[in-house]
Amino acid sequence: MNGIDKKDLDEVIVKTYNEVKTAVTTHSEKSIQMYSHALRALVELRAAVDADERAGS
Repeated sequence: MNGIDKKDLDEVIVKTYNEVKTAVTTHSEKSIQMYSHALRALVELRAAVDADERAGS
């Protein structure tokens, strides 16, 4: 996964998680769904980056 900075990805994950928390607090169903899907995809990407890094070691 060349070109993906793990630190930047982690920051985006944290921001997206905070958006999910805000959506839950405000009871915004559409935002909860949107940010939850995005967070899930970002976490999967992070796992893939880690797996790729381990495979390259």
